[in-house]
Amino acid sequence: MHALLRLLFKGFNTESTMTQKRLLNLYQKTPELGISDDDKLVIFSDLHIGNRTRRDDFKKNATLFSFVLKHCYLAGDYTLVLNGDVEELLKFPIRKIARKWRHIYNMFGEFEKRGRLYKIIGNHDYLAPFIPDYPCRAQLRHALRLNYKSNPIFIFHGHQASNMIEKYNEWFGHVLRFIAKPIGLKNASTAYNSKRKYRVEKQVYQFGVDNRIVCIIGHTHRPLFDSLSKEDMLKYKIEQLIHIYPQAEDKAAIETEIRQLKKALQKLVEEEPKDRNSLYNKVIVNPVLFNSGCVIGKRGMTAIEIENGEIRLVYWFNKRKKQKKIKIFEEGPFPLGNSNYRRMVLKKERLDYIFTRIHLLSD
Repeated sequence: MHALLRLLFKGFNTESTMTQKRLLNLYQKTPELGISDDDKLVIFSDLHIGNRTRRDDFKKNATLFSFVLKHCYLAGDYTLVLNGDVEELLKFPIRKIARKWRHIYNMFGEFEKRGRLYKIIGNHDYLAPFIPDYPCRAQLRHALRLNYKSNPIFIFHGHQASNMIEKYNEWFGHVLRFIAKPIGLKNASTAYNSKRKYRVEKQVYQFGVDNRIVCIIGHTHRPLFDSLSKEDMLKYKIEQLIHIYPQAEDKAAIETEIRQLKKALQKLVEEEPKDRNSLYNKVIVNPVLFNSGCVIGKRGMTAIEIENGEIRLVYWFNKRKKQKKIKIFEEGPFPLGNSNYRRMVLKKERLDYIFTRIHLLSD
């Protein structure tokens, strides 16, 4: 039994080492781009744009995404970073996708004309570089490496942290195209598997800690800020409220909020796998891991903004669409013009503070 455990541990160690080497190689091969407090970026991931049929995951939030892109980020002169899985190329041909969503690609083209577009390759659109007529082909990247005041920010899709996807993505694509697509099955991808999400996040987190790099990924469809999951953020919020409780005037309101947060935390714990690891088994969490979530959420979409030296995790939604009550947020919701669309800042922080923490908390 001990010999078997040692063998399994050795195998896990080898896979982890391979992943770390692969991420470091990707980072070193990626050209560096300097940014300052004057720059504005918005990072979206996992659009999974399809053929506009019922099997197209992008369809449900397409109007929201289109409106926000045009009236907020294009109008605001942001640089648009599409961080992988922009199209669902494992299911649909690009010509059909681009034809059905012509207005979306026209907007991508507007960002491109201004020199403000980057399209990063994911595991569902890994074929993009091999397609001669792929839209905005010249803007394709495997990753984006930013330099902010000599501090590194590394943006990549995230599938590179999974040995299985790196090895078998092409085979998985055939399964999706010829089996799952015809019978209408959902993807059996990392985004639908909690254990795989945590494995990917742990690998990226470790890479960020070892190299003192802020990593911004997508892939898992799970928004993360400061390396904190939703569970960790709920715990953090409860601790904050307990801290201010003794001096608070309205103690009853705080007690009510704590009860609500505890209920939300309990529900989350029951829904997540039993072997999940909160805080990545670290005593102090280093703020190296961020995830922009996805555009294809059930009730809205999330993104990461970098502006005026600040990084923000934001949530966009339609106020007419039934929403779960959000327990943790810092600002909003703010209306976008006279529309029904709203923007909420879930969490924000100064980049200087983030990098100070990384420097002081690293070994």
